Amino acid sequence: MPVLLGDAYRDAHARLDARLRTLAALDPDALGTAVPACPGWTVHAVVSHLAGLAADAVAGRLSGPPDEAWTAGHVDARLGVPVEDVLAEWAPLVDPMVEALNGRAVGPPPCADLLVHEGDVVEALGDEVPPIGSWGPVATMLCGGWLKGLRVPGTLTVRVGDRELAAGTGDGPAATVTIGPWEFFRGVFSRRSVDQMRAWDWDGDPEPWLAPLCVFGPRTDDQPVAR
Repeated sequence: MPVLLGDAYRDAHARLDARLRTLAALDPDALGTAVPACPGWTVHAVVSHLAGLAADAVAGRLSGPPDEAWTAGHVDARLGVPVEDVLAEWAPLVDPMVEALNGRAVGPPPCADLLVHEGDVVEALGDEVPPIGSWGPVATMLCGGWLKGLRVPGTLTVRVGDRELAAGTGDGPAATVTIGPWEFFRGVFSRRSVDQMRAWDWDGDPEPWLAPLCVFGPRTDDQPVAR
């Protein structure tokens, strides 16, 4: 069965929309919670970026991987805007995003970005991991694709959930890591420090793999872990 990126996008949007509307009604100060995975950003800033990304994608303004200036523009444009208004801006863009993602008119990055940033908010607020059925297949696909491109000498076998993923050139030392889907997804997308990743259940030397595994490069600051 194909992985439908648009369906995962819709589900993640619905969870974030509900969570942030609840915060706005019951604990608005929590919208200013710092998000450790995104230094300098708050929960409000994260949703501002996600709304801006959707607006750019629907308008055909995506022209490659986002840079810091582009994402900062999303945040700066919505400074001081009530989160309910940011969510209201994002809501009508969801159906076009779902259609574009499921039809492959837009590539995986906007879906990956949403799922990663949802995790950032979840961990910043101390919430529970979202239901795996809504993000797990996409996470496995994204992580598996990243692993296939790693030209690291040796072989890495990743036992994640009920799957085995592989990386490396095959000509060198072998290592195996057994890890839960959420932790692996967070690690691959640079949401775990190298010390946190080193503490995973490794058989073999993890050192050659710690930096290459991280899409956005290794980080040194330990991150909060979702319940």
